[in-house]
Amino acid sequence: MRIDAYITEHARKTPHQTALEEGKYSISYSCLDEDISIIASSLNDFEHCRFAILAESGIHYIKVLMAVYRSGNIAIPLPIELPGLSLERILDAACINNIIATKKQYLRFGDGFFERFGTVIVVSDDTAVETLSKRTILERNNPELRLVLYTSGTTGTPKGVMLSDKNLVSNSRSIIEVLNITPKDKAALVISPHHAFGNSIINSHLMAGGSIHTGTMNFIDPVFNLIESGVSIFYGVPSTYRILLRYPERFKKAFANVRTAASAGGAMDSVIVRSIRELSPGTQILPMYGQTEATARLAYLPSEDVDKFIDTIGKAIPGVTLDVFNSENRPVGPDITGELVVRGDNILLGYLNDEAATEKKIINGWMHTGDLAQKLPGGYLRLLGRKDDLIKIGDHRINPREIEKEIEMNNEVSSVFVVPVSHELMGNAISLMVIPNQKTKVDEIFAFCRKNLPGYLYPREILFIDHLPLSENGKISNRSIIEEYQHVKASM
Repeated sequence: MRIDAYITEHARKTPHQTALEEGKYSISYSCLDEDISIIASSLNDFEHCRFAILAESGIHYIKVLMAVYRSGNIAIPLPIELPGLSLERILDAACINNIIATKKQYLRFGDGFFERFGTVIVVSDDTAVETLSKRTILERNNPELRLVLYTSGTTGTPKGVMLSDKNLVSNSRSIIEVLNITPKDKAALVISPHHAFGNSIINSHLMAGGSIHTGTMNFIDPVFNLIESGVSIFYGVPSTYRILLRYPERFKKAFANVRTAASAGGAMDSVIVRSIRELSPGTQILPMYGQTEATARLAYLPSEDVDKFIDTIGKAIPGVTLDVFNSENRPVGPDITGELVVRGDNILLGYLNDEAATEKKIINGWMHTGDLAQKLPGGYLRLLGRKDDLIKIGDHRINPREIEKEIEMNNEVSSVFVVPVSHELMGNAISLMVIPNQKTKVDEIFAFCRKNLPGYLYPREILFIDHLPLSENGKISNRSIIEEYQHVKASM
């Protein structure tokens, strides 16, 4: 069963139930189902072909996405927030012949951008469909393929994660169970829907027959107004909560009726948790962990365990098995560091046009996450960083996240980021980037490192920065840390 089929089912059973909201506009399940079919009818001449989707966040994006599903074709959303060169890399990697765009994005990108496509379909605000060009090409795609989500990972090389209807439905069912999503729930979708986290919000709430209020984080007041419209489940990455918590009085008012504050896309630290608890004590806090390659979610930290296990990713969501393997692909015992691996119906089919990467990712039915982890009692797991983040200094392999945590816990700083830098003898050394607080003193950090860290970990320099080194996708990665360091050095 496809995700769009659940919309049809809700349109039959509860036709007047609100499905989507955007600003003051709303659409029922009945009308949404009808609009999806109108757009899908323009794709009837295509059989299981890849369609790039170029649409802004909001109701129109969801309509177009579901229309591609309904037509039996394959959706490849283009994250419009990425710069042009990043989109070019995705298009080159995916070899896409067909594109469906909203009128707004067609005008924004211009005729020249669309000349590369054999088929160009434009959808207007009133759901009118215009086919500007059509050239059908026989494509030999994986018969199970329904959605391709692109992720740059930590290397910047675009990888197309191939997902099936089974992947999407299975992971959505698990999320619905964990969050107890019902038709009475309204979700706030203020993060990009073009990536796995946002896509999972769309899938799970439409499957459950609930409603979604879409918006963006571009302006603060509209976000708080959106939350106050009756949102019961709010979703955000950690930086989303950091931004909103800068306005404590507005946060307190807006979240008064929010049942659950869910997060993914990075660790929700104790400062965020404590602030939410102080301002909205009735709101459950539910951190989640996942990867695009796992459709979306893999683990969750139950609200009642957040204070006790805040430094963990929690435990596996229903339908997923998590384990920790050593370099010989064998399970390790508790408190032993290895690679987090996963098995379940939510695991990707593979990478588009990249069999070599697929073979490295899926071994004997287990998906290798690339994350270092340790097993804890009760099925809980602690992440220790990325395998490819390890820094080799002489004969030592160093996990930068562990160093960052040690310095943060014992010094007056807001955040610390370890940067690998070249060393003439050891191959690598480290520098530090620090987001200071009012009491931060460079000489005290140097003194702490000299006293408490091995000599090869003594930082060559400490640079102050005033913001988190986020990637284009709003995440902190080894690559984004290095790029921020290079930017800071270049501006000195």
